[in-house]
Amino acid sequence: MRIRRTLLAAGGALGAAVLIAGCGSSGGVGGPEEVEQDTSEEVELTYWTWFPPETTLTAAIEAFEAENPNISVNLRVFVNTDYQQQLPLALSGGEDLDVVGVQVSAMTNSVREFLLPVDEWAGDWLGNLNEPMVQQTQDIADDDVLYSVPMGSIATPIVYYNAEMLEEAGAEVPTTVDEWKTAVDAVAATFPDVTPVVFQGEPYWQSEMLFGFAEQTSPGISDDINVDGGSWDQPAVVDGLNMYKSIFDAGVVDTDVLSLLGTRPSELFAAGEAAFYIDGSWQDSLLSQPFREANGIEVADVGATALPLADGGSQTVRAFAEGGLAIPAASDNVEAAATFIEFMVDTAGADVWAPDLVLLPSLDGYELPDTVLATEASQQGYAQVAQLIGNPSSIRTAQPDFNNVMGNMILDMLRGEATAEETAANMQAEWTSGRYGDQG
Repeated sequence: MRIRRTLLAAGGALGAAVLIAGCGSSGGVGGPEEVEQDTSEEVELTYWTWFPPETTLTAAIEAFEAENPNISVNLRVFVNTDYQQQLPLALSGGEDLDVVGVQVSAMTNSVREFLLPVDEWAGDWLGNLNEPMVQQTQDIADDDVLYSVPMGSIATPIVYYNAEMLEEAGAEVPTTVDEWKTAVDAVAATFPDVTPVVFQGEPYWQSEMLFGFAEQTSPGISDDINVDGGSWDQPAVVDGLNMYKSIFDAGVVDTDVLSLLGTRPSELFAAGEAAFYIDGSWQDSLLSQPFREANGIEVADVGATALPLADGGSQTVRAFAEGGLAIPAASDNVEAAATFIEFMVDTAGADVWAPDLVLLPSLDGYELPDTVLATEASQQGYAQVAQLIGNPSSIRTAQPDFNNVMGNMILDMLRGEATAEETAANMQAEWTSGRYGDQG
């Protein structure tokens, strides 16, 4: 599979505080023999990255050094946008680096010529990782070679809910739009000053909602369009548009929500002024009581679920691997660097960084430490999100410039200014206008 579109970055999710403010021959699951490690001599690794936060990474490095006393790690953490510029410059300039974080979706092809293919240093442990995540990481490279090992994955859309509010209103967690309407009515009756459902009204977010619904009855439709060059005016897209609009027609969501921009939706949910908040899985930190307390989030208990079904089908998400770990070709410490990367993606390392809840770890069958999630709603929510991300219906991908134009067309439809059929036809005409480069 060749990915022709630009994969979406994590919406800032891997670069800042979250809420407030079977592979080819190049490697992959079932890779080469284990690299023999020689740690009899002292080795110092230089590690550059942008994720996770420095405090989390410091704790992970301390745990690694305790297990590997002859290997030390010199860490430098960047702001994500700066990192996209600084790492290619450092690698091309011969900076002495041993392990580097790679934003899989945004950076793979800008740095791959300076990295060692994973099959030159990873061992059998690579087979313990989620195969779709590893394959996505390989597929993004223009030469179809695996250059980094993903720490985990992100997905959209995810519905977060105020569990205490739903309980007080006597509402159940919905699995269908009809059940969602019942829950919204119960919330509105009990909490008349609350906006029941909030999400981004920004144009870029509208494709996430479109595909969130369209993939329920036409799994893989996003890949068909964004990867394989399918048309935007096909029936599955029209159905997805109609399903999306149905939540407004049914009174689940008011069109006033579409005026919520920037951080406003998250602020409303954090203040206890919304029952449901739709965003990406990078907001899983909301499930953590210590995170909510540390960030002044006035919600006692948070759960998570998939987007309710509008017209049958299956609940699903689009997901993509992120947080790649790679070894520069110029490194003199490949064996020690491979040891560190193995630690980071295995249980010992994930137990340190995964409780931040920004990425779902790539380690198959990974379970969070028991102390991370304190309530039934948060535990069940995380388990459902993990299941969805581990088995996505499509990769999370789009053409950014077109995405904003398309988003405005969808917003016009939601406000009654065009039909779903007209919107799909307009999107196809816009996409084939020649203004958006490679169109598959």
